[in-house]
This record gives sequence, C-alpha cells and structure tokens, in this order.
Amino acid sequence: MREPPDLHDLVGHDLPPEELERLREVDSVLRRVPAPPHDVPASLTQAVASVPLAARPERRIRRLALSLAFAAVVAAAAFGIGYWNGSKFDVDYAVDMAPTSSAPGAEADVKVGYRDEESGNVELIVDVSGLPKLPEGEDYALWLERDGEWAATCGYFAVGGDTTTVRMTVSYQFLDFDAWIISAGNRDEEPTPLLEAEIPDA
Repeated sequence: MREPPDLHDLVGHDLPPEELERLREVDSVLRRVPAPPHDVPASLTQAVASVPLAARPERRIRRLALSLAFAAVVAAAAFGIGYWNGSKFDVDYAVDMAPTSSAPGAEADVKVGYRDEESGNVELIVDVSGLPKLPEGEDYALWLERDGEWAATCGYFAVGGDTTTVRMTVSYQFLDFDAWIISAGNRDEEPTPLLEAEIPDA
C-alpha cells in the first residue's frame, strides 16, 4: 500500500501544532471509511466547484482546498454507506432453521432474495443467535447439503452479541440441493450440523 503524503506537503509548515494534529486525526478517520461509490452526487461536485478561490491568498487557498477535499470524501463516503444500508432487499422466501442436538439453544433463519437477472446472483440475509463464540481461527459456515454431504459453501461468519446478521451473495440453484446447514469450524470431512433446514421446492 502506498504511504499517505505528509500533511505538511498539502498545507505548508505554518499551521499551529493543534490544528495540524486535528487534520491528522481527520485524515486517519477518513482512511478507515469504506470506499465511496463510483458516482458522487452532482450536487456535491457543483457545490465544491462554485467556491470562489481566486481572491484568496495562496496559503488560505491550500487550507481551503484541503478542507473541501476532506468534506467531499466525508460526504461521498456517507452517501455510499447510506446507499448500502438503505439498499432495498426484497425477500423471495424465508426458511427457519431447526437446531440439532449439538446446539439445542441456537436459532437461525435464512431470507432469500430474488435472483438478479443480469448477474444470476442471489442475496441472502442470515439472522442467527444462540451460537457460542468459537476459538480463534475458526468460523461458522452456511453451506448446502446434497445426498447427506457438503456440496457448496455460501460463506463463513463469526458471531457476537445476542443476534448476528450476515449478508451473503451466491449464484447456486438451490433446488439442486437438499438442505441448508450451519456448522462450526472450517470445512472438514464430517462437519457437525448445528442448524439445518430443508430447501423448499419453490
């Protein structure tokens, strides 16, 4: 990964130490924000472009440009997070999973979205509770069973708190399989099912 530029190169060497430290904190926070969407709203671009810069001294221009850059990234990142969190999920059907004797207090359901006609992918939302935390390096797995054997993996996940919600995307034709299974740990020859549900015919 390329090292970030020194803030002195962007804002000069005449900033008070407390202001430089504040900018470093903002820069650190922004670097932890997920990448924004490719398309930044036109209103944001127009707002930045309309700010008059020509009449300001060079030093203030640099500071203003840096502030506007930070504001643009924050707004774009917030737009991307809001878009993802608010993206519509239409449920085609839902399946309640039943606990096995290996996890009698566990509960889970799988919400299956409609298949995307262009990509062929299907989104899943899995809500699970009652599973204990696993040793470090191990995860839970949602997978598909066929003829009593592990046939396809939907994804791995960890749990925390009372209920964990996991979002996955797969491209399988579910009618090619017999059941949904949640098991502990990474895949092995005989994974122990903790929750299971038959795949409905439609």
